[in-house]
Amino acid sequence: MTENYLQIMTESLEKKLEVLDKVYELNKRQLEASTRRPFDVEAYDAIMDEKGGLIDELNRLDDGFTSTYEIVREEVQRSPDKYREKVQQMQELVREAVDKGVSIEAQEQRNKASMEVALTSKRQEIKERRVTASAASKYYSAVSKINNVDPQLMDSKK
Repeated sequence: MTENYLQIMTESLEKKLEVLDKVYELNKRQLEASTRRPFDVEAYDAIMDEKGGLIDELNRLDDGFTSTYEIVREEVQRSPDKYREKVQQMQELVREAVDKGVSIEAQEQRNKASMEVALTSKRQEIKERRVTASAASKYYSAVSKINNVDPQLMDSKK
């Protein structure tokens, strides 16, 4: 029975590695989306939604792994030699997952910096539009006052 649980844990780790690979690829797409001009909010949001689903899946896999480990922990600790090969295989998968996690975290930092640049650029663009609109409004207001003739200056006799 413990062998089956250990196999489930191994498969869970392998699935986690697949999901981490997908997150890594989405992070690449996210970086491309945040550096593309003009910035496409819908494309960026779609990537973020997809990535959110993968993160939820990672959390489920981690929860399942932890709960399964709680079931077999005592047996594995009592007979470490019996399960040594499976445990070593899982340890290697965990190391690989940690390495991918560190790589993804570095990507996230780059994506954050890229997004901050995109937001700063967008804010500057909005500010320039406001200034332009304000200047145009003041210009049209001034021009319309030039064509108005105050009634007290007009001759009321005809």
